[in-house]
Amino acid sequence: MNTQHKETGELPSPGTHTDHLLLTLGIFLISILLSTTMTAAENVEPSLDADEQDFVSWLDSQEDNMVALLERITNINSGSLNQAGVDEVAAIFSEELRQLGFSISSLPGEVINMPSCPGSDYSIDVTEHVLASKPGRGTRLLLMGHLDTVFPPESPFQTFRRNPDMMYGPGVADMKGGLVIMLYALKALNQFGDLQEKAITMLLNSDEEMGSLSSRKYLEQQAQLHDYGLVFESSSNDNLVRQRKGLGQARFVVHGLASHAGSAHQQGRSAIKELAYKIVELESMTDYESGITVNVGVISGGEARNTVAPCAEALVDLRYPEIQQGLDSVARFEDIFDTVFSYAVDSGEISTESWINLHRPPKIATAESDYLLEKAVAIGRLLGQQLGITDSGGGTDGSLTQAVGLPTLDSLGSAGTGAHSNREEARISSLVERAKLSSVLIHRLAAE
Repeated sequence: MNTQHKETGELPSPGTHTDHLLLTLGIFLISILLSTTMTAAENVEPSLDADEQDFVSWLDSQEDNMVALLERITNINSGSLNQAGVDEVAAIFSEELRQLGFSISSLPGEVINMPSCPGSDYSIDVTEHVLASKPGRGTRLLLMGHLDTVFPPESPFQTFRRNPDMMYGPGVADMKGGLVIMLYALKALNQFGDLQEKAITMLLNSDEEMGSLSSRKYLEQQAQLHDYGLVFESSSNDNLVRQRKGLGQARFVVHGLASHAGSAHQQGRSAIKELAYKIVELESMTDYESGITVNVGVISGGEARNTVAPCAEALVDLRYPEIQQGLDSVARFEDIFDTVFSYAVDSGEISTESWINLHRPPKIATAESDYLLEKAVAIGRLLGQQLGITDSGGGTDGSLTQAVGLPTLDSLGSAGTGAHSNREEARISSLVERAKLSSVLIHRLAAE
């Protein structure tokens, strides 16, 4: 009968036994499909086991200790170029990790040379990075954080302060708060004998705020040796980041021809004038619809008010959502740097040196990184934490590790805002919250 209906195009009569069976089967299959879809979307995690309950309970008693450590390291200036300060923070964490059974080694920094005007050497001298490792079995985890901040020793924003549940200071969000969370998640595991057999590596670099120009090779090397990556950048307003834009930077120096601004103005070739034309061309690349932004963030140049400027220089920031957009932007940068805009006729008095680096690829979500993200959100629910999911234009080292194949979850650090400004702040209670989340997440991932 069913074959006949298919051949004739007729519908079976309503109310038959076969129809009821088909209807029942259809409802059953739909219910299974909906259930599977919801489980995949929500990544329902099992309840906390006895060990995990121990981690959580112990961390509830650690807020004062966590705040005290964060205050101590926040009050140490560790601007990227302040080697002594970065090394001091590195020594504190190295000792803490030794006590947890990690072997500590130093990875060499390096000098990054860039073009500069005479008298304004812009070479970046990066200090050593910290690699902490511990042998173990099971899933191999790479934990990442950075020791440096954007605030130099002369910055007026230097010290930690707090009110009932907020704290303020350089790094409380980006990312000394995250370093403390990372450490205390491991301390919780160690407190109950759960750390010893886990295969965990920590890479704490000293140049993340400069674009990880020295440490990138180490991050990519370690990514090849591990199964999952966890980064402890700020969780902002209780959000975990799914995707990030790629980042690039450029430094260019325009060389002109000095002359007297009054008696020989026509003989000069103003590097500042040419720099201004190039800035307009660079900034015009910003396209909000495509997601590309270009920001000329620092400029300097000239010698005196009454001298046609012989040299001028600038630093440029680039953000882009897709890999090809970054490559195309580099080509456009090069065209702008090679072109003279300010003088209709030029006999070679104006030239431009440049350095361009796409220092972070876009972080593009994968099934594996979404698995980590959904798992963290689900564990957060078990702990009473309502974590959102967002995308970001800011970069992290997780973009580097994920680009070479390591599924990476970032933004496991303190809930804070105002990074890179004197408004930087974070919620104190988020220290314990994220340490709980991280301890359970590490415990579960290591067991896979």
